[in-house]
Amino acid sequence: MDLRTIQSGGGGLLGAVARMGLSALSVPFAAAAHTRAWLYDRGWLAAHRCGRPVVAVGNLTAGGTGKTPFVAWLVAATRAVGRRPGILARGYGPRPAGSPLSDEGTLLAELVGRDVPQVEDPVRVRGAGKLLADHPDVDLVVLDDGFQHRALARDVDVVLVDATAPFGGGRFLPRGLLRESPRALGRADVVVVTRADAVTPDALASLRARVAALAPRADVALARTRATGLVDADGARHPLTALSGVPVAAWSGIGNPAAFEHTLEAAGARVVVRRRAPDHHRPTRAALVAVSGDAARAGAALVVVTRKDLVKVRALGPAGAGSGAPRLWALDVETDVHEGREALLRRVAAAGRTPR
Repeated sequence: MDLRTIQSGGGGLLGAVARMGLSALSVPFAAAAHTRAWLYDRGWLAAHRCGRPVVAVGNLTAGGTGKTPFVAWLVAATRAVGRRPGILARGYGPRPAGSPLSDEGTLLAELVGRDVPQVEDPVRVRGAGKLLADHPDVDLVVLDDGFQHRALARDVDVVLVDATAPFGGGRFLPRGLLRESPRALGRADVVVVTRADAVTPDALASLRARVAALAPRADVALARTRATGLVDADGARHPLTALSGVPVAAWSGIGNPAAFEHTLEAAGARVVVRRRAPDHHRPTRAALVAVSGDAARAGAALVVVTRKDLVKVRALGPAGAGSGAPRLWALDVETDVHEGREALLRRVAAAGRTPR
């Protein structure tokens, strides 16, 4: 029984007992989050400027909002108008074999190009100094997962809210997924509702109304996650039509595995096996062999993982040999900001002109 099952109300009697314990642990977490935010809001904890405009991209919840593809979109959009962005992140999670970056950083390097500077440092102020010392031509710092990391001053706060699970079940970690109260959206300059196409029009309208009440000064943008194709462990690309009607095993270690599985199904795949691991998991050879075996027994032609998982899984080698062994491919997705794009980019373009 995993943590997500417990958080969502499953697990029977054992799950109920576990939820009681998690609820108790969430009380000091919420108190610490409120206290820390209060100290920053009143200036009793200082935010330090790094000498370049900073755009923070973050969320209220622990993972699952589509942040990595959005950061890739933002970097590409700013480069298209002549900016020279660099990415600054904490670097949480395992480092794939042969990579100096975390799993998310390694994926970002593949998505945006290795010529875009990246620095990972849990002390973001120190990391910003290193980024600019090593790459003085950087004229925009994209602070990945930066909404709660307020020691580094930012010019624009972009907060992602997943339309399919907007407020983490309404409970703080570890009972739910909230890192901060939804009222913290009041600090946001832009709120991007991700996976806006995955909910009904009425649900989207209700969420927009709540966001407007919580973040009255923010621009609101809508984004959808769009599958663009598949990539195998050798880097070869395959068309999305290769999934049409095909039985697949979905294996993911991300914040919102249900959204990944939904995207697979929307692309035409028949998901016959679902295997979920914790976000930022470190896959093992034994796990790969087990998932491949489950897939073969269920008649799946493919084991499909996320791009973030592929950067770790491909180092494990093939799971099996022979014509009956399922192939391992990753689903390639991108963020498409289809409403509010211009207002969002105007905010970013103005970064640094009007310091907070």
